[in-house]
Amino acid sequence: MKKFFKKNWKKLIQTFLTIYLLFSTCYLIFAVILYKGIETVIRVVGCITIIDIMLLLLALLAKFKRKILARGFVIVSVVILVYSSGILFAGHTINNIYDKIDKMTGEADVETFSTSIITHKDSTAKSVADIGNNKIGMITSDEEDYEAYTLANQIISKNKLNKNNVISYENGVALLKDVVNKKIAFAILPTNYEDRYGEDSGIENVDELTKVILTETDQKKQEIESPTKVKNINDPFTVLIMGIDSTSNKPVKQLRSQGDALLLVTFNPNTTNATILSVPRDTYMPLSCNSNRRRKITDAGGLGGDSCIINSLQNFFDIKIDYYVKVNFTAVVKLVNALGGVEVDVPYAFCEQNSQRKWGKNTVYVKAGKQTLNGEQALAFARHRKVTSYMVSHCGSSYTTHADYWNDFVRGQNQQAIIKGLMKKFKDIDSYSTVMDLLDTLSTNVYTNYPTESLSELYKLGKNMLKKSASVDEAFNMQRLKLNGYNAMIYYSGLILYNYPIYDSSKNAVIKAMKQNLDILPVTPIKRFNYSIKNKYEEYIIGNTTGAKSLNLVPDFVGDKLTIDYARSWASQNNINIVVKETAGSKIGLIVKQSIHERTDVDNLSGSQRTLTLTVVTSLLQETPTPTPEEDPTEPDTPTDDNSNSNDNSNSNNSSNANDNSSNVPEADTSN
Repeated sequence: MKKFFKKNWKKLIQTFLTIYLLFSTCYLIFAVILYKGIETVIRVVGCITIIDIMLLLLALLAKFKRKILARGFVIVSVVILVYSSGILFAGHTINNIYDKIDKMTGEADVETFSTSIITHKDSTAKSVADIGNNKIGMITSDEEDYEAYTLANQIISKNKLNKNNVISYENGVALLKDVVNKKIAFAILPTNYEDRYGEDSGIENVDELTKVILTETDQKKQEIESPTKVKNINDPFTVLIMGIDSTSNKPVKQLRSQGDALLLVTFNPNTTNATILSVPRDTYMPLSCNSNRRRKITDAGGLGGDSCIINSLQNFFDIKIDYYVKVNFTAVVKLVNALGGVEVDVPYAFCEQNSQRKWGKNTVYVKAGKQTLNGEQALAFARHRKVTSYMVSHCGSSYTTHADYWNDFVRGQNQQAIIKGLMKKFKDIDSYSTVMDLLDTLSTNVYTNYPTESLSELYKLGKNMLKKSASVDEAFNMQRLKLNGYNAMIYYSGLILYNYPIYDSSKNAVIKAMKQNLDILPVTPIKRFNYSIKNKYEEYIIGNTTGAKSLNLVPDFVGDKLTIDYARSWASQNNINIVVKETAGSKIGLIVKQSIHERTDVDNLSGSQRTLTLTVVTSLLQETPTPTPEEDPTEPDTPTDDNSNSNDNSNSNNSSNANDNSSNVPEADTSN
């Protein structure tokens, strides 16, 4: 063996180095080819140069192999070894970056839905087998809710639970409260029940009071029309950014947005102008997955997933959403920390849960003023929208004194401030390790339906923008839009909930601005502009207008404030059928019951739902005489007081059969 190696060592080394060099070169070329359309000329010239270097090194290796002296052969071999390792590392890095980007892009064919069986934290139950004959609560009011109804029924069937033990609930808030208060042992709820129902229930530490004993998932085909062809870089486009506030470690591609944080952006490459609109979570609009009945947009995620959010927004604003981006809010913590913090001007001090929704020692405290926030603080700033009683009792007055300032609109502004702060930080990245750390975080916490193979279009767009501007800060103009509306308490799903209907004037102004930026509508040039140095400049926000309140809700007819004649008039004006049921009562004309709940949106009613049954008092109840108590006869020989008379004869019972002739007045239907 030694003799063979001594005789053929050059040949063996030449063979190894040739294979190693060929593999490294091909791997680098393969990695470079992945970035289609990005600096094509440079990539082609680079690949040709790499091939030329490979051929030169192989020729030198073959030449020195024939030499008697081994010195030149060894030097060339070392050069080939170092060079091959270098281009192999370069190819690996380029390919690794592409793979990380590829995880964030592409097409999601399905959406994952998840439902769980939960119980109180103190319960000894650990699995479905421990349920036994205990009652199980389930939401049965909304059959279109895939998680709360469809998947819940699948859990009951799959686990052979006794359907006789299932208690129907009209809404998840009441069911969650009953579990927390131990009024019912078990409940079947969407796995993200804390996000969906926790806030409306007023229970701020739901995760500390409940536990999950079973989780079932199901995948449903998406109804999102993914782009078959990426738009030309010169064509305007729209992007929907959906923030997901989840503590799950799953890739964001597998998570669904709840519609709590929605940013709708339009961009025009020709003018480098962008519009950005924060859609409030309580915005009241038709939902495509709810038969176009109106509800708050935050419900869309639970009812029909991302497709419901996207399709509903498309219909509401009458524009096509070309691309969407899903961002897990928990990624903000890692991103901000990797970039060394983000500078933000905090108006007032506040406290909030940490990224894992924990209070206590994990509570995040942020003071007022311009400062550099760390990851947890930045996420808390992006989340915070109201001061609750829990915060008041646990954080102290210095962090809860400006409760009237915080709301959903302020949260939207805060999220935009974080995004702008991150964009400024991205410009200063000069470390390879920082880039890779960011890509690791983004690959599992950001997802977009933009195709990976079309990255060249984004690259060309960015390059063209920089050519047209003096700096990154001047690369594009951003116009803020605002949806302005009013507060309304509306009944649906068994609850009267806060909603935010939008003024038509505001909605129309926002739609016009977006369509103008997308070149769908012509832009009206501004011919006059007035400015006074005496007046403080305030940014003009499109959509910040008011108007008439167009919401039409069912009145509260029960009582004596409204008459049956008023009800008939109202029903006629709203194309509602009236059915009157007669009953006996204390006051003629009193309406004691209505079939359609007060504060129901009339526009949400259809078919048989547009029949209003009113129960009206048409006859008086006969008063029942109060019976006279029967006196007990005095027993014989029973001594009595001197001043009392003995009652030998008992009083007759005057109340007997007093009500024999009274009867309940039968109810009769009278159609109007």
